[in-house]
Amino acid sequence: MVRTVNSINPVGLNFMSSALEMFRQAAIHENLLPKTREDYAAEMVKFHKFCAKPASQWLPSDVRHWLIHLHDLNYSGSSRSKSLCAVKFFFVHVLKLELGQLDLPPMPRPRKTLRTIPTIAEIGRLFSGMKGLSKTMAQIMFGSGLRVGECCKLRVQDVDLENLTVRVWDAKGFKSRLTILPASLVPALQRHLALLKALHNQDLANGAGLVELPDRMQFKYKNANREFRQQWFFPSTIVRGQYRWHATRECVGKAMRISLKASGINKHITPHTLRHAFVTYGLRCGNDIKMMMDLVGHYDANTTMIYDHADAAQGISPMDVALPVRRQTSMVITQLEPAMVQLLS
Repeated sequence: MVRTVNSINPVGLNFMSSALEMFRQAAIHENLLPKTREDYAAEMVKFHKFCAKPASQWLPSDVRHWLIHLHDLNYSGSSRSKSLCAVKFFFVHVLKLELGQLDLPPMPRPRKTLRTIPTIAEIGRLFSGMKGLSKTMAQIMFGSGLRVGECCKLRVQDVDLENLTVRVWDAKGFKSRLTILPASLVPALQRHLALLKALHNQDLANGAGLVELPDRMQFKYKNANREFRQQWFFPSTIVRGQYRWHATRECVGKAMRISLKASGINKHITPHTLRHAFVTYGLRCGNDIKMMMDLVGHYDANTTMIYDHADAAQGISPMDVALPVRRQTSMVITQLEPAMVQLLS
C-alpha cells in the first residue's frame, strides 16, 4: 500500500542511521546484490546531506532538485541514473511513496566506451616488474579471466592443478562457473601451495588458523574452518584474532601501478584490464564465443564480442598504401606528400 507523506511514521526516520538500517532491510528483502546495496547506500547518504532534513520529510520535489544539482555539476548520465534508482528504491520500499512524474533535465546519451587492451609484450613487462603474491594474482587473473574480487576470494580447494580448472563461486550476479587454469602457471602455483601449507601450519601452532566460511557452513561443519582446503588461496598478512583474512584488491592494484610506472607503459591498465585481455586474446587463440562466454560468466554474446579486436582498430590506412590513379587529373600518386611525411616523422 502506498501512503502519503503525512501518513508516514517519523519514528526511526529522523536520523539517517535509522533510515539506512530500514533501507538495508528493504534491500535484503528485495534481494539486491551486495555491491548494489553498497552503492545505493552511498547515494542515499549524499542525498540526505543535500536535503539537510529528516528522511520522513523528503518529497518528490527534493529528488528533482537533487538530480538538477547533479546535472549542474556535470555528472555523467550513468551516475545520475544510479542515483535516481537508489532514491526511487528508498521512496518506494522504505517510505512507501511513489515519485510520480518528475520534470528532470534530459539524460545524455550513453557513451560508447573504449577498452584498453595491453599487448602481450606489455603484459610480460608488467609481470616482470611484479613479484610475490601480487604477481601470482595478476597472472591468474589474466590466465583464467578472473575479476579481482573473485581472485581475492579463491580458496585452496577452488584451484585444481590436476584438471587445470578454477572454480568460481557466487560471482557477479551470484553466478558460479568453471574456468581454465594455464598449464604454464602450475609449477609456480605448486610452490605457492607449499608456502600456504607451511603458513597454515604455523597459524595452527599459534592458536589461529581459522577462516571465515560462507553462509552457515561453520555451524554445519564444526571443524571445516580449520581445514587447509578451506583456506584463502591468496591470504593476507593480517590475522584478526584466530582468523586470517584474504588479500585485498588494493594489494594487486598497488603492485600493478608501481610496475606500470617502472616499465614505462603509457596505458591505463587496472587489474580488471587483465580480464578484458583474457577475452581478447582468448578469442584470438581459437576459442569460440560460446566457450569464452562460459569461461568469463557472460549471459549475452554481445558482451563478449565487445572484446573481440578490442586491442586495435581494424582496416588499412590509405597513407600506408599507394593511392589509386586519379583519372580526372591524370595524376598518379605513388608516395606520400613530403610535408606529411615530415610531419609524421
